[in-house]
Amino acid sequence: MPSRKRVVSTPRNEKVQPTLERARLNLVRKHEDVTNRRSDWFWKLAHELTNRFDVLCFETLNLKGMQRLWGRLISDLAFGEFLKILEWVATLKGKQVVFIDRWYPSSKTCSNCGHVLKELALEVREWRCPSCQSVNGRDENAAINICAVGASTAKLGDVRQATPAIAV
Repeated sequence: MPSRKRVVSTPRNEKVQPTLERARLNLVRKHEDVTNRRSDWFWKLAHELTNRFDVLCFETLNLKGMQRLWGRLISDLAFGEFLKILEWVATLKGKQVVFIDRWYPSSKTCSNCGHVLKELALEVREWRCPSCQSVNGRDENAAINICAVGASTAKLGDVRQATPAIAV
């Protein structure tokens, strides 16, 4: 049976360890720096938004489901952390943060007439309302609808867009 060579610790091998430890600490510092920058940006953005608006409306998102689809990209955004900071700052300043139910069809509802589509694929970015024939961009339309539902939830009165009068 051939004998196995024994690994002997030499001064050269011992020098490698401090180098690895230094590299690990540098990586930890870089991650900490990114975390601190993100946190700082979240606080600044939360203060800016609460200074500009009295009511902030957000759609409740299924972050775990989105994480399954897009993986680490969703985790890196740290949107949940931002919402916690925003809620805290809004409470401190006496502002309102309203969350819309995640099942509300904000993208499928026409912001002009209120018609709700039965199906709307995720890849469709723009659609025409079969009722009023207005062209709706998916994200802009959802933002208008979330704002309207959030304002009515916050009891700000009727927030539907007024129909312009036609002068004859």
